[in-house]
Amino acid sequence: MKKIIFCIIALILTGNIFAQKVSGGLFFGPTMSWMGTDSKTITTDGMKLGYNFGALIDMNLIDNFAISTGIQFNKLGGNINFVHGAYNVTPDEGSAYDTLVAGSVINYSLNYLAIPFGFKGKTNEIGYLTYFLKAGVTPLINIKTLGTIGSDENILLSDEIKLFNMGWHIGGGVEYSLSGNTRILFEVLYNGGLFDVDNTEVFSTAALDTKSNPKVTLSDIHLKVGILF
Repeated sequence: MKKIIFCIIALILTGNIFAQKVSGGLFFGPTMSWMGTDSKTITTDGMKLGYNFGALIDMNLIDNFAISTGIQFNKLGGNINFVHGAYNVTPDEGSAYDTLVAGSVINYSLNYLAIPFGFKGKTNEIGYLTYFLKAGVTPLINIKTLGTIGSDENILLSDEIKLFNMGWHIGGGVEYSLSGNTRILFEVLYNGGLFDVDNTEVFSTAALDTKSNPKVTLSDIHLKVGILF
């Protein structure tokens, strides 16, 4: 009987410690994204307005330092302009675009599921405010790819964008204490693309005699507004 009571007390204490170590909440906010490249066979001018929402978790290691993770939906995108044209762009339905002429543009709208992981350093509470900085990596899974080519809008182009992507993030923000453990979150993060996101073959010269797949990265800046518990 004493062992059972001891185990129950130990579980309660462990639960209280865990509750103090872990906090989380929900958020949403706007996103501004763009594509980038160092290739001369394409250009990637233009930005796309989107949004993000999800849940986050902070696992506090010490008073002012935590591991930060979560899960979020990102609506991102950008434009790719093919200087000499592109080859065999294949929609999920309908005929392939065997050749996109020079100057053709694909305007992408991309849905990603992201699982950011990083480290968060924060100040002690000053008045009702706690300031923080965070940095880490963001693995992403593409769950839907839409593209606009000329007058053809919102075409499913799953084969043109890779399933997996990876970025790095850095940013910061502030938490405003309401009562108890409840806080309002304001956060701004920059996500820089690391991997090539597209599969499209482009013509490397005006003679259309060589093809390549130049590296295209996807980056964004997003705001999170949420509530933490």
